[in-house]
Amino acid sequence: MPMCPYCHTVVGEDNQFCPECGRPLATGEIVVGEAVKGTSKKKLAGIIAACTATVILIAVLARPPSTPVAEPLPPLEQGWIRLTIADVGSIDYPSDFLELQSGDYREFAEDVAPTFEIPSSDFILQPVGLNELDLPAFEEYRRVVCDTYYLNRGEEVFRANERYTMSQQELAEMRDELISQASQEFDELSSMGAGNIRIIDPGTVEMMELNGMFPLVHTYKRQLDDNPVVQVKLYMFMNYDKIHYLAFSYRVQDAEECVDIFEKMLDSFRLED
Repeated sequence: MPMCPYCHTVVGEDNQFCPECGRPLATGEIVVGEAVKGTSKKKLAGIIAACTATVILIAVLARPPSTPVAEPLPPLEQGWIRLTIADVGSIDYPSDFLELQSGDYREFAEDVAPTFEIPSSDFILQPVGLNELDLPAFEEYRRVVCDTYYLNRGEEVFRANERYTMSQQELAEMRDELISQASQEFDELSSMGAGNIRIIDPGTVEMMELNGMFPLVHTYKRQLDDNPVVQVKLYMFMNYDKIHYLAFSYRVQDAEECVDIFEKMLDSFRLED
């Protein structure tokens, strides 16, 4: 069976996104509209789950570029690690709550420095102890997943700090497209014996201002069989020739434990110029 190369979840052959970590699996050409010469204004194929991007591109291209907003890095809290990500930026996280998933990236030494650099733009943060197969860690679920999708040469989207607007109807239509795509992929996984994965709450898609940037945010809930319901927040940062995905997920029942920490991590997130 095909598996996600990032979190090793079983996926369908036609899946564009992993149902577990949310990372894009498609490798086809991305159509970004009139910002790319010789392409049509249709969709960000394989990027935002086949959502129509015309309304976004029209809103952005009709406005002059905004002045870059330089947000200073927050002070690094005691016990936290500043993760510097190649070709992306940085994010802070508490070392007693999350660990960097080992594998192709790098395993932590026992004596880790407050600032930690990784050469890959993709990473997963997970409960402490999973790298060592510590059984109690498997009883917990929380993830922070970062993935960067690089556009083809000569293609560009707008900058992360360019402000644009979308109507509530346009945001609702984008939400419906995202949920429709996810539901199809979950159905495929269920038919392959991966369990009954389903959307519990389709949630919302909204635009927010974050550290001088303007990501799209999809918030929804999903559930596997009778396991606890999982809350997912997927932030989509479009920036020049790259699209960055930053997903936070946790069990709804653990919201009190996770929300404040995840919000503090989000406040620390910075993209490089």
